[in-house]
Amino acid sequence: MTDGGLRQAFLALRDEFLEICRGRIGVVERNWSEITSGLADENTAEALEFIKREAHTIAGSSGTYGYADMSKSARELEVICARLMDEKVGDMSVAQKDELEAAVTFLREESTRMFADPEIGTIPF
Repeated sequence: MTDGGLRQAFLALRDEFLEICRGRIGVVERNWSEITSGLADENTAEALEFIKREAHTIAGSSGTYGYADMSKSARELEVICARLMDEKVGDMSVAQKDELEAAVTFLREESTRMFADPEIGTIPF
């Protein structure tokens, strides 16, 4: 396969990744909304687990497709969720919610940039 053919294949895979990533961001948003609305008070750990899992996947795949900032923001969100889960947080304090909100906002901002301009990602060849 020529370099041009590899590039085209990579771009097609990247387009697929972007579509899948939109769904993963949606899962993060829905679970964050449940936490902030109080609907997840008794299931905060479950909502955090969903967010952590999606953030983990987004972090790895974003890096693969050249979106380093997106990968970093997702990794940060994953780490915060893991810590909160380790602390066995039921009702989060205001400070904990603020920290989590900042990480979700950072992820949202990076995803908005990535979806608006897919070319910001680096291509490995």
